[in-house]
Amino acid sequence: MTAPRAGLPDPRKSRAVLVGVSDYATLEELPGVANNIATLGQAMTDPELWGLSEEHCVTLLNPESPDEVMDAVHRAATEATDALLFYYAGHGLLDNRFELYLAMPGSDNERLYRSVRYDDIRREVVGTALSCYGKVVLLDCCYSGRALQGGMGGSVDDLADQARVDGTYVMTATAETRKALAPPGERYTAFTGALVDKLTRGLPEGPELLDMETLFYHVKADLQARHFPVPQQRSRNDGSAIVLVRNRWNAGRTAVERPVATPRSLPRPPAGFEQFLRRRPADVYAEVRTLRAHDQQDIAERLLVACAALRPDQEVAAIVGLLRRSGADADAGTVLMVASRRAPEEVVGILDALYDTDLPSEAGFLLYEAGSGPVGDSAALAHLLQKRGRASDLVALLDSALDSAQAGSSLIDLVNALWVAGLREEVDSLIGRTVTRLPAPAVLTLADELRSVGREEAAFGLYAASAEAMVSRPPDVVAQLCHAMAETGRPADSETVAEAVIGGTGDVGGLLAIALAFWDTGQEKHVERVLTRAAKVLPDDAVIIFVAELRAHGQDDAAHRFCVQAMLNRSAQSIRDILAELRDEGWPVLAKQVLDEVSARASVATVAEFLAVSTAADRHRVLSLAGERERDYVAKLLKKLMSEHSFLAREFADRITTKAENRTELLPVVIKDLDSRYKEQVLARVVDNNGGPELVTLLKALPLPDAKYLMFLIVRAGQAKFLSVVNSLPGRDPHGFLRGQSVERLPVLVNTLLTVPHGERYTNALLDELAAPERGLPAITQELSYLFDEDETVVGKLLLGRTLTERSSDDLKNFVQAVRIEGRPVVLAATAEWVKEHYEEVGATDGILRRIGLPEYASRRSLFGKRAKA
Repeated sequence: MTAPRAGLPDPRKSRAVLVGVSDYATLEELPGVANNIATLGQAMTDPELWGLSEEHCVTLLNPESPDEVMDAVHRAATEATDALLFYYAGHGLLDNRFELYLAMPGSDNERLYRSVRYDDIRREVVGTALSCYGKVVLLDCCYSGRALQGGMGGSVDDLADQARVDGTYVMTATAETRKALAPPGERYTAFTGALVDKLTRGLPEGPELLDMETLFYHVKADLQARHFPVPQQRSRNDGSAIVLVRNRWNAGRTAVERPVATPRSLPRPPAGFEQFLRRRPADVYAEVRTLRAHDQQDIAERLLVACAALRPDQEVAAIVGLLRRSGADADAGTVLMVASRRAPEEVVGILDALYDTDLPSEAGFLLYEAGSGPVGDSAALAHLLQKRGRASDLVALLDSALDSAQAGSSLIDLVNALWVAGLREEVDSLIGRTVTRLPAPAVLTLADELRSVGREEAAFGLYAASAEAMVSRPPDVVAQLCHAMAETGRPADSETVAEAVIGGTGDVGGLLAIALAFWDTGQEKHVERVLTRAAKVLPDDAVIIFVAELRAHGQDDAAHRFCVQAMLNRSAQSIRDILAELRDEGWPVLAKQVLDEVSARASVATVAEFLAVSTAADRHRVLSLAGERERDYVAKLLKKLMSEHSFLAREFADRITTKAENRTELLPVVIKDLDSRYKEQVLARVVDNNGGPELVTLLKALPLPDAKYLMFLIVRAGQAKFLSVVNSLPGRDPHGFLRGQSVERLPVLVNTLLTVPHGERYTNALLDELAAPERGLPAITQELSYLFDEDETVVGKLLLGRTLTERSSDDLKNFVQAVRIEGRPVVLAATAEWVKEHYEEVGATDGILRRIGLPEYASRRSLFGKRAKA
């Protein structure tokens, strides 16, 4: 998109297409349109104005077909590289989709196909004239939102919006009646007549080149003065700065003072008191007091007013000074008020005299009174102050004018008057100050009026600054405004207004209305804001109502999203109740979907609370879904349930471990905080429900004590389970998980391991670990005692054998002493039996038994035999 360049467009690189239809087969004729086309064509080709050549300015009056128009526009859009102008005057028509059509001679509401669709014009201007610096569209037509009853009446706001062309300037004319648009006896239609006047005659003291916005405000002022409908403008990408013609008024003329807006009728002194207009201030005031003393108040007042209105500037200042020194403040105010209504040059003179005589407060009061007068007078005085560089006085005057205009509901009149006076920067400054000086409703009124004349940038800023007050506007108006802001590159303003309106709405009806309005304008982002707001503020009983309304308007997905958001902001009890109502309303699928999303997104605390109050079916589903969540979430939920609802914790753990093959990484989390008995149950189910690869994964993931217990359970499950695990272990080495087992598990381990291939090797490794000398005899003795007490004699003897093997006689003696201290005769007997089995000679065996402290187990016969032999 190319921004317009400063200066007059090169007529050799520019093109214009002027289309007018005055004669219609069925629609009312518009004779003034023929003059429109002729005069505009002359203006565009006038070297003093623009100077287009005739071949570059195509004029089509009553074209035979839409193709003739489109061909001309396409050719011009293709050739133009500096400026492109399209003008149409005639009837505007709407189809049933509210698209704008430019009526040709054979067109009417039943034959729209004989018309030129405006979108086709717009497409050529935007899409074909890509290298063109300035694009201007002028439409002297209007349309009605209903079936057109002849004439050119219609909605100007709709037309201006319909006629938007990005990167260009669009000016439209409208009329509420046919008579207003094409007045009888007038040479031109109303809008084009005002435009032609400004183009061909120029603007007094206007700029050398007339840009489109300057033209617009003078055309608008002209039409308003004649009580005709006002035009509209829209611009994009600085389109309002596009220049088409020179200002003819300045050609060969010296500067001309602007005319005073309001004719003045100066007050005269009472009859017989004319000489007081030349008397000294003191004499004047003495006469005023005398008259009042004789009950001639009216004459005294008229004398004072005449002096204020007619005496020279410094004499007025002298009178004011005298009145102030005399304490006659009310009379001083009267003089200043009357003086403020004098011509702008005279007001400035009085203002200077007040400053020169050290009366600055009185000068400020004079400016305040001048600002509260007619807006035309204020604008004329403002122009003079600006021209003379009186910046501070200008600000004071405009502030007063702003206050007065707001009080009198003439804000836009003031803005227009200042624009016509050429005070563009001052207008922008004035608009900026309205936000802080005026109440929000007044700011919005000004914004509406500014937008109605195409000053969208300024209007949008005011809307955003007073966004809270937009709550009072109808939802469709708010939505359309937000859409226009976003479309014109003001998304931040759009968001500000939308957030303020949404944030100020709290009932079902209001929230639904604004949501539907945003939907209608394609603003999904703002719709989501509405849903979020509704989810936060609507009470539980209104949630179902809002869901029902959304579904009734075909917004099922939005109802789903809203319902999820609403539940995420509520207690577990509310979630349960809303789910029940959803099912009661006949929406079980929605209830299921919402339950799934809420359980997946709600906090651990909310889910735990919901599980405690929910129905069995909902509880089972939430627990199943929770088991699919990430590991940290599962751990937190399980811990929460164990601390508050132990029965739910067990159910949750059961669900996880039932199918641990899919989520083996969860088991360490699950069993971490379980009590030992329940942990054993969980691990037992894990062994039952999983194969070798899954169990190996768990062995590696669990803390070592739990992994060893899991291996014990695996061995206990039998040869097949154990071998499946061994075959899945790296190197097929289970020793790391078999070692360190407690003596209580030893019988099961040994009895099973001895039945598997290489089982003796595994068993010996276990026994060697338990019988290691470094463990100390007391520890080993206690474990042997346990085994024999539990009638695990076979395993006890195996451990005893691994303990006594390769021990010295001193070690054996110490072991026997330790067993005697423990008082374990069964272990002593088993020890003696082991000694006898491992020492073949009876005599040697008896000697060893006696030596290690087990004489009672020595053979008596052997002892007698030795004695006899001796």
